Amino acid sequence: MTLQLESIFRKAHLQLKPRTPLPEMHIEFFPFAGLTHTARMRDNRLLIRVSDLLADAPEAVLQSLSLILLGKIYRRTVHEEHHAVYRRFILDSEMQARARNARTTRGRGPRPAVARGRWQDLDTNFERINGDYFEGKLERPRLAWSATRSRRILGRYDATHHTVVISLFFDSPLIPDFVLDYVLYHELLHIRHPSRARECRFINHTPEFRAEERRFRNYKKATDWIKKI
Repeated sequence: MTLQLESIFRKAHLQLKPRTPLPEMHIEFFPFAGLTHTARMRDNRLLIRVSDLLADAPEAVLQSLSLILLGKIYRRTVHEEHHAVYRRFILDSEMQARARNARTTRGRGPRPAVARGRWQDLDTNFERINGDYFEGKLERPRLAWSATRSRRILGRYDATHHTVVISLFFDSPLIPDFVLDYVLYHELLHIRHPSRARECRFINHTPEFRAEERRFRNYKKATDWIKKI
């Protein structure tokens, strides 16, 4: 299979740079923790690793991926159809299930989840939000503070480890309760409204997600406050 993969990348190279001699290539399937691929040029040698989850992928998918990876190295525009072919394949429900399993079994375990910060306790916020918006029926995820005080990534939901991580920026006595409640509520909605594939793309915030998000009683006040960060 590796020989077939090398042949595919050689053809892609000729397509992108027909007048350039083929460099030495080292190409392999690699057991990444998910659908990760790497490609870099070192001393005129192409070093490429493709997730082994694609080892049984159709040749058309591997052809598209080879053009996408080499296109990034050589800064060449790759036709959108190749991106669509690749996305359509990896967004298939079976492939997504395999990717989740790889992240769980191969990836690093989650950091210890500590809900109590120096000033704020996420458990308190969760209990309030669960009662006010989920009728107390939402299963409690692991709640944790991030390692840094990011103002760009305010929070995220890690579905693999069922963990909500909130930026350490909000662990401050200066943060109003309604702001931290809103940030946590937004991330909890990802549990109720998971991302889904549509038209070869992942939709992280579905229309149902957005509609329920606006049910937060201080929605405008909270979002206005966050815009000033």
